[in-house]
Amino acid sequence: MTQLIAYYEDEPVKLKSQVEVTQLPLSSAADARSSEGIVRPKVIYVRAPSHGAPFLIPFGQYDEWSLRDRYNEAIRIMNELGAATITCETFREVSAIRKAGGKLLKFGNASAEQRKVENSGFDYKSLGTGSPPRDPRPLRWPDEPGFSAAVNSVLNNGATQVTISIKSNRSHSVDSGLGLSLKKFGFDLGASSQKSAATSLRIEANFPAFKKNWK
Repeated sequence: MTQLIAYYEDEPVKLKSQVEVTQLPLSSAADARSSEGIVRPKVIYVRAPSHGAPFLIPFGQYDEWSLRDRYNEAIRIMNELGAATITCETFREVSAIRKAGGKLLKFGNASAEQRKVENSGFDYKSLGTGSPPRDPRPLRWPDEPGFSAAVNSVLNNGATQVTISIKSNRSHSVDSGLGLSLKKFGFDLGASSQKSAATSLRIEANFPAFKKNWK
Protein backbone atom coordinates (compact mmCIF):
# COMPACT_ATOMS: atom_id res chain seq x y z
CA MET A 1 0.00 0.00 0.00
CA THR A 2 1.48 3.34 -1.07
CA GLN A 3 1.41 6.33 1.25
CA LEU A 4 -0.08 9.60 0.00
CA ILE A 5 1.41 12.79 1.43
CA ALA A 6 0.49 16.45 1.02
CA TYR A 7 2.01 19.54 2.62
CA TYR A 8 0.11 22.66 3.64
CA GLU A 9 1.20 26.23 4.38
CA ASP A 10 -1.59 27.36 6.72
CA GLU A 11 -4.27 24.73 7.38
CA PRO A 12 -4.75 21.12 6.22
CA VAL A 13 -7.62 20.30 3.86
CA LYS A 14 -10.69 18.84 5.57
CA LEU A 15 -11.10 15.46 3.91
CA LYS A 16 -14.15 14.19 5.84
CA SER A 17 -12.63 10.66 5.86
CA GLN A 18 -13.34 10.29 2.13
CA VAL A 19 -9.69 9.80 1.13
CA GLU A 20 -6.63 8.89 3.18
CA VAL A 21 -3.84 11.46 2.88
CA THR A 22 -1.13 12.27 5.41
CA GLN A 23 -1.06 16.06 5.63
CA LEU A 24 2.01 17.76 7.09
CA PRO A 25 3.11 21.38 7.52
CA LEU A 26 5.40 22.55 4.72
CA SER A 27 8.05 23.41 7.31
CA SER A 28 8.48 19.68 8.00
CA ALA A 29 9.54 18.97 4.39
CA ALA A 30 13.12 20.13 4.90
CA ASP A 31 14.53 16.58 4.76
CA ALA A 32 12.20 15.31 2.03
CA ARG A 33 13.33 14.91 -1.57
CA SER A 34 11.11 15.23 -4.62
CA SER A 35 11.50 14.05 -8.22
CA GLU A 36 10.68 17.66 -9.16
CA GLY A 37 13.51 19.04 -7.04
CA ILE A 38 11.36 20.97 -4.58
CA VAL A 39 8.35 20.04 -2.45
CA ARG A 40 5.28 22.16 -3.18
CA PRO A 41 2.17 22.71 -1.04
CA LYS A 42 -1.19 21.14 -2.00
CA VAL A 43 0.48 18.61 -4.31
CA ILE A 44 -0.36 14.96 -3.66
CA TYR A 45 2.85 12.96 -3.45
CA VAL A 46 3.42 9.22 -3.28
CA ARG A 47 6.23 8.15 -0.99
CA ALA A 48 8.57 6.00 -3.07
CA PRO A 49 10.85 3.20 -1.80
CA SER A 50 14.03 4.78 -0.47
CA HIS A 51 16.82 3.75 1.89
CA GLY A 52 17.44 7.36 2.88
CA ALA A 53 15.31 10.47 3.39
CA PRO A 54 11.70 10.36 2.09
CA PHE A 55 11.58 10.50 -1.72
CA LEU A 56 8.34 11.92 -3.10
CA ILE A 57 6.77 11.48 -6.55
CA PRO A 58 3.75 13.53 -7.70
CA PHE A 59 0.64 11.33 -7.79
CA GLY A 60 0.04 11.67 -11.53
CA GLN A 61 3.64 10.73 -12.37
CA TYR A 62 4.01 7.79 -10.01
CA ASP A 63 2.86 4.92 -12.28
CA GLU A 64 5.35 5.81 -15.01
CA TRP A 65 8.12 6.51 -12.50
CA SER A 66 7.46 3.22 -10.69
CA LEU A 67 7.62 1.17 -13.89
CA ARG A 68 10.95 2.70 -14.90
CA ASP A 69 12.43 2.42 -11.41
CA ARG A 70 11.48 -1.27 -11.14
CA TYR A 71 12.91 -1.82 -14.62
CA ASN A 72 16.23 -0.26 -13.59
CA GLU A 73 16.26 -2.35 -10.41
CA ALA A 74 15.60 -5.57 -12.33
CA ILE A 75 18.51 -4.85 -14.70
CA ARG A 76 20.74 -4.09 -11.70
CA ILE A 77 19.76 -7.38 -10.03
CA MET A 78 20.54 -9.39 -13.17
CA ASN A 79 23.92 -7.69 -13.59
CA GLU A 80 24.86 -8.19 -9.93
CA LEU A 81 23.96 -11.87 -10.25
CA GLY A 82 26.47 -12.15 -13.10
CA ALA A 83 24.19 -12.48 -16.13
CA ALA A 84 25.85 -13.28 -19.45
CA THR A 85 22.88 -12.09 -21.50
CA ILE A 86 19.97 -9.80 -20.61
CA THR A 87 17.05 -8.88 -22.86
CA CYS A 88 13.97 -6.78 -22.18
CA GLU A 89 10.82 -6.77 -24.30
CA THR A 90 7.77 -4.54 -23.91
CA PHE A 91 4.15 -5.60 -24.28
CA ARG A 92 1.02 -3.46 -24.16
CA GLU A 93 -2.58 -4.43 -23.48
CA VAL A 94 -4.88 -4.09 -26.48
CA SER A 95 -8.62 -4.62 -26.08
CA ALA A 96 -10.03 -7.41 -28.23
CA ILE A 97 -12.13 -6.23 -31.20
CA ARG A 98 -14.40 -7.97 -33.66
CA LYS A 99 -15.18 -7.20 -37.26
CA ALA A 100 -18.79 -7.34 -38.47
CA GLY A 101 -20.21 -6.01 -41.72
CA GLY A 102 -16.96 -4.24 -42.54
CA LYS A 103 -17.00 -2.38 -39.23
CA LEU A 104 -14.75 -2.80 -36.24
CA LEU A 105 -16.69 -3.33 -33.04
CA LYS A 106 -15.03 -2.86 -29.67
CA PHE A 107 -16.67 -4.33 -26.60
CA GLY A 108 -16.23 -2.69 -23.20
CA ASN A 109 -15.83 -6.02 -21.41
CA ALA A 110 -13.77 -7.63 -24.14
CA SER A 111 -10.66 -9.46 -23.06
CA ALA A 112 -7.32 -7.76 -23.60
CA GLU A 113 -4.36 -9.29 -25.36
CA GLN A 114 -0.67 -8.51 -25.05
CA ARG A 115 1.09 -7.12 -28.11
CA LYS A 116 4.81 -6.58 -28.39
CA VAL A 117 5.89 -2.95 -28.67
CA GLU A 118 9.01 -1.96 -30.60
CA ASN A 119 11.22 0.99 -29.62
CA SER A 120 9.36 1.49 -26.36
CA GLY A 121 12.19 3.16 -24.47
CA PHE A 122 12.60 0.04 -22.34
CA ASP A 123 14.27 -2.09 -25.02
CA TYR A 124 17.49 -3.55 -23.66
CA LYS A 125 19.94 -6.21 -24.78
CA SER A 126 23.28 -7.12 -23.27
CA LEU A 127 25.63 -9.90 -24.39
CA GLY A 128 28.74 -11.02 -22.55
CA THR A 129 30.45 -13.92 -20.82
CA GLY A 130 28.96 -13.40 -17.38
CA SER A 131 30.73 -13.06 -14.06
CA PRO A 132 30.74 -14.61 -10.58
CA PRO A 133 27.42 -13.78 -8.89
CA ARG A 134 27.22 -11.12 -6.20
CA ASP A 135 24.37 -10.74 -3.74
CA PRO A 136 22.34 -7.68 -4.90
CA ARG A 137 20.49 -7.28 -1.60
CA PRO A 138 19.14 -5.11 -0.07
CA LEU A 139 16.63 -4.77 -2.88
CA ARG A 140 15.00 -1.46 -3.63
CA TRP A 141 11.67 -3.22 -4.32
CA PRO A 142 11.80 -6.28 -2.00
CA ASP A 143 8.07 -7.00 -2.39
CA GLU A 144 8.03 -6.86 -6.19
CA PRO A 145 7.00 -10.32 -7.50
CA GLY A 146 9.97 -12.17 -8.97
CA PHE A 147 12.79 -10.04 -7.56
CA SER A 148 13.60 -12.07 -4.43
CA ALA A 149 12.83 -15.30 -6.29
CA ALA A 150 15.40 -14.43 -8.97
CA VAL A 151 18.08 -13.81 -6.34
CA ASN A 152 17.37 -17.08 -4.53
CA SER A 153 17.20 -19.05 -7.79
CA VAL A 154 20.67 -17.96 -8.89
CA LEU A 155 22.49 -17.79 -5.54
CA ASN A 156 20.96 -20.86 -3.89
CA ASN A 157 19.83 -23.10 -6.74
CA GLY A 158 22.34 -22.30 -9.47
CA ALA A 159 19.67 -21.25 -11.99
CA THR A 160 21.04 -20.50 -15.46
CA GLN A 161 17.94 -18.73 -16.79
CA VAL A 162 15.63 -16.29 -15.00
CA THR A 163 12.65 -14.29 -16.27
CA ILE A 164 11.08 -11.35 -14.44
CA SER A 165 7.81 -9.78 -15.56
CA ILE A 166 7.01 -6.23 -14.46
CA LYS A 167 3.58 -4.75 -15.04
CA SER A 168 2.59 -1.12 -14.85
CA ASN A 169 -0.49 -0.25 -12.88
CA ARG A 170 -2.92 2.59 -13.35
CA SER A 171 -3.90 3.00 -9.71
CA HIS A 172 -2.36 6.48 -9.66
CA SER A 173 -3.88 7.70 -12.91
CA VAL A 174 -5.31 11.22 -12.67
CA ASP A 175 -8.48 9.77 -14.23
CA SER A 176 -8.84 6.98 -11.67
CA GLY A 177 -11.50 7.07 -8.98
CA LEU A 178 -8.93 8.07 -6.38
CA GLY A 179 -7.45 10.73 -8.64
CA LEU A 180 -10.84 12.30 -9.30
CA SER A 181 -11.65 12.29 -5.58
CA LEU A 182 -8.38 14.04 -4.75
CA LYS A 183 -9.00 16.71 -7.38
CA LYS A 184 -12.41 17.45 -5.85
CA PHE A 185 -10.61 18.56 -2.68
CA GLY A 186 -8.47 20.98 -4.69
CA PHE A 187 -5.24 18.98 -4.64
CA ASP A 188 -2.71 19.22 -7.48
CA LEU A 189 -1.90 15.75 -8.86
CA GLY A 190 1.21 16.88 -10.70
CA ALA A 191 0.21 15.77 -14.21
CA SER A 192 -2.24 16.54 -16.98
CA SER A 193 -5.26 14.29 -17.48
CA GLN A 194 -4.49 11.32 -19.69
CA LYS A 195 -5.15 7.60 -19.97
CA SER A 196 -2.59 5.06 -21.09
CA ALA A 197 -2.73 1.33 -21.74
CA ALA A 198 -1.15 -1.01 -19.25
CA THR A 199 2.41 -1.96 -20.10
CA SER A 200 4.27 -5.16 -19.22
CA LEU A 201 8.03 -5.67 -19.35
CA ARG A 202 9.57 -9.12 -19.71
CA ILE A 203 13.21 -9.26 -18.68
CA GLU A 204 15.08 -12.49 -19.35
CA ALA A 205 18.63 -13.27 -18.28
CA ASN A 206 20.95 -16.21 -18.84
CA PHE A 207 23.74 -17.05 -16.42
CA PRO A 208 26.87 -19.18 -16.77
CA ALA A 209 26.87 -22.42 -14.80
CA PHE A 210 28.24 -22.08 -11.29
CA LYS A 211 31.85 -23.01 -10.71
CA LYS A 212 33.07 -24.47 -7.45
CA ASN A 213 35.31 -21.53 -6.67
CA TRP A 214 32.44 -19.03 -7.05
CA LYS A 215 31.06 -17.67 -3.80
